[in-house]
Amino acid sequence: MRVVLSAMLLLCLTATAAPAMDQAALERLRVRALELVNRDRASNGQARLEPGTALDEAAQRHAEDMLRRDYYSHTSPEGGTVRDRFLAAGGSGVRLVAENIALCEGCPLPPDEARVERLQQGWMDSPGHRRNILAPGIERFGFGIAGGGGRLYAVQTFAGPGSSRGAGEGGPERALDAEDSQRLALDLVNRARRDAGVPPLAGAPALAEAGRAALAAGPEGGSDAIASPFDHLPTDARTRWRRVASVAGRCGGCGTRPTDADVRFFVEQWLKAGQQRGTLLDRGLTHAGFALAARGDGRKTALMTLGGG
Repeated sequence: MRVVLSAMLLLCLTATAAPAMDQAALERLRVRALELVNRDRASNGQARLEPGTALDEAAQRHAEDMLRRDYYSHTSPEGGTVRDRFLAAGGSGVRLVAENIALCEGCPLPPDEARVERLQQGWMDSPGHRRNILAPGIERFGFGIAGGGGRLYAVQTFAGPGSSRGAGEGGPERALDAEDSQRLALDLVNRARRDAGVPPLAGAPALAEAGRAALAAGPEGGSDAIASPFDHLPTDARTRWRRVASVAGRCGGCGTRPTDADVRFFVEQWLKAGQQRGTLLDRGLTHAGFALAARGDGRKTALMTLGGG
């Protein structure tokens, strides 16, 4: 008997049709799989997961597809990923999605709870799979399993709001209020401006407030566009700055609260992009305000509004 494991965080027999598993038996295995995941999460100080219908469907479809078409990968022959499968099953596009898979050759069929327990132990003994199981930013769990022709495929899927991008890279992340976010963003941008020989930006509460109002206004017309911060500037601010420019960013699966890791992530991404970097380092722009909105479902949007001369 040979067991092969593979993990993804967004990862010769003749192919035959996969036999359908008895639904009642499948549900029992799913219940046991979730119990085992929650046992291991609890023993490692992580919150319990709840079952997810879309995750169950995505996991089962993938297990059956790998069995039917005789491949073993997080990516289907057509290039479909765990996120694609989650969305096709009705999942949300702003959630973090992760997947563990396993292939057991020569395992007894049909699978039973003891087999699920062995699979869980194998995943926990593997660093990459263990990280997915114990990830702090997930809330729901799905499980799929299919066997036939001497092979057994098992799939775990996970979804949740995720964690701040870059969290843990520079130590524990810190929750920030609006003023702290503004100070950190300006500091990061002004370091880049000093390196480029450009005078630093001064903080401007009116620009920060306009940015927060624009983010609170939400997408215009149901699109992904961000409302213009200029429309939220008071009249005196509009006349004070003859030029107003902005840079914006959005991410999904990024956690539920604004943190220092978020500010660093957005500013670093802007400074890597040609047009956005040019705006941040523009000598003619002298003041700036930063705003960051966290929707609570994994979506975060950042906006820096700059004014000048």
